Amino acid sequence: MPHFTFVADDLTGASDVLAQAHRYGLDAVLVMGDAPIPEDADVVGIAGPARSLGGPAFDDLVRADLHRIAAVDSDVLLYKVCSTFDSSPTMGSIGRGIELLHEQFPDHGPIPVAPAQPSFGRYTAFSEHYAAYSGEVYRLDRHPVMSQHPSTPMQEADLRKVLADQLHEGAPIGAVHLPAYDSGAFSESWSRHRQATGMPAFVVDAASDAHLDVVAGALRHATQRPDYDEHAGSGSQGRSGSPEIVVGSGGIMAALARTLTLITTGTDTLPAPAPPASGPVLAVSASASSVTSAQLQDAIDHGWIDIPVESGLLLGNDPTGRAHLVEQVSSALSAGHHVVVHTTRGGSDPRYASTGPLDAKYIGTLLGDLAAQMAQRGLTSDIAVLGGDTSSHALSAMGVRQLRVSGQFVTAAPICRSDDDAAVAGCRLVLKGGQVGPVDLLRRFAGTSVASTASPTS
Repeated sequence: MPHFTFVADDLTGASDVLAQAHRYGLDAVLVMGDAPIPEDADVVGIAGPARSLGGPAFDDLVRADLHRIAAVDSDVLLYKVCSTFDSSPTMGSIGRGIELLHEQFPDHGPIPVAPAQPSFGRYTAFSEHYAAYSGEVYRLDRHPVMSQHPSTPMQEADLRKVLADQLHEGAPIGAVHLPAYDSGAFSESWSRHRQATGMPAFVVDAASDAHLDVVAGALRHATQRPDYDEHAGSGSQGRSGSPEIVVGSGGIMAALARTLTLITTGTDTLPAPAPPASGPVLAVSASASSVTSAQLQDAIDHGWIDIPVESGLLLGNDPTGRAHLVEQVSSALSAGHHVVVHTTRGGSDPRYASTGPLDAKYIGTLLGDLAAQMAQRGLTSDIAVLGGDTSSHALSAMGVRQLRVSGQFVTAAPICRSDDDAAVAGCRLVLKGGQVGPVDLLRRFAGTSVASTASPTS
């Protein structure tokens, strides 16, 4: 019976959950599509492209995922969102996700929102969110990348205000602030917010892993009732009938796993050099992030073959473009070259300006099908997927139904393996969100660059 379950709003975020659980010795499985949910793992979850959706499409997907995961008995359910909280009222709305959580679990009460991931440079202080970039820490609305995000530019750092704009008008948002940890008031403040009426959610500050451990302890303590038997099987009457719920990032999963296994910070396996690729690497990218752009540039500067997807194919009006793309990639891989295929290299790429917003499902399927073909032809067994919004669609096109971590790599980007029925079975897979990773991430994956002692985060 799983200790923890999760629903992630994109695939790269889900891979971070897997990485954090694996990091602390837990067996974690991500399920995609209609694949059955195993109950013999410590952590099980579902991921879909909710972050790239809005309106009825968002509601339908999140409702279906929550309904499926609710059938699995667990202590804590994590609704996984990005540690930079990127969302808007019309796309990937975290506030709407909270409303749908209440719809599925009407008796839960106010839901804590804890997106901090200090080990990754993400902090929340007095409800304002901060993120690191190039060695500096910026408030979210002044962050060089997130304030200019192509889909969901963050123009507000106070997460209470961000959520208020995404929830029904007038819904109050509470907060547990940093002084509560040192003053001894945390437990009282947490309990008061959890028992409040008419409040859908409350923001929980955290600026260190120790803070998140306290949050995880509060979540797990709620399951330790007098009649609770942690050794009972699925359906135990000792449970309340629904899990404790938290909205957060991989940081809270790390804390949940850490407090469960009693492994202290500093004994994990990160950072660790990736084993070298067994042959040429194929990287496919649909991220417009400047972080990803720098990673692509680094690979190209070191001899990787640069293959841009032409604008006509991006828009779906180039009947010969797909075959030409397959031919280009096949030729380069056959010659033993590492390859990067991309839809844009940052927001200043002329293709980005000329095409406008792209269909995430179409683009993800295009790139996923390309990777699947290369794997099935035996031209690569090392594949990197860059960009969270399209990654779920890409993995679906590869026929992936389950993912597990096979090895630690860099923060938020573990090396994964698929189920045996996927087109990419036997391949090493790295799934990387747009905003994360060191500049030489692709070369590290290929085994041609050695990790420095610097932080592996962006």
